[in-house]
Amino acid sequence: MFDHHEEDDAGSAELSPLMHAIVPKLALCRIREYDPEDLEACVEVYRSNEPDLLPAEGLDSFTAFLEGGTSYMLVIEHAGDVIGFGGLELVGDSDTALLRHGMIHREYHRRGFGTTLLAARIALLETDERPLELWMGAPPDSVPFYGRFGFKLERVHPGATGGGAGHTAMFSLMIEPQDILDVRDALEEREIRIELDEETDAEDALDEDGE
Repeated sequence: MFDHHEEDDAGSAELSPLMHAIVPKLALCRIREYDPEDLEACVEVYRSNEPDLLPAEGLDSFTAFLEGGTSYMLVIEHAGDVIGFGGLELVGDSDTALLRHGMIHREYHRRGFGTTLLAARIALLETDERPLELWMGAPPDSVPFYGRFGFKLERVHPGATGGGAGHTAMFSLMIEPQDILDVRDALEEREIRIELDEETDAEDALDEDGE
């Protein structure tokens, strides 16, 4: 169903704009839960995006975020190396979720891994009957990337140092329950699986983040 090379016009029209952007870009990789032993590799991913995309002064707070373990974190592996990661949180009992610190190593930009990371986090959302509002912060230069998925630029917060890399653009996107199901199907068709720890339940982890 999700092989865009085989879709006819009718099948293609049934997909949402979000799925039209995701399906052609999914990249084969390993996706698993973050482990504290991944810290050094994740710091290297962050540093690879300095200074034009991420501010150097933000590294300490980013490291503290990882060590605090307050988000449900996934990492992406390619050829055995950690090349990206991203967090997901629910906001209390609301219909709002947050994407946290999603990034890909600079050497792997524009190869579909960012799209795959986004899809993996969407796949972990709960499919309730009502839409869910997804929020995230990212550098302003990422507007074209997230805009193609349907994210709307809501506002831009200036950086503490006044540098462009320190600015944070806030994006929002309404996710329909069917989109979550479609993303899960698309990942399964590509044989891209999200490996969760046996002792960790995704729903419980997200609920804890929302407290």
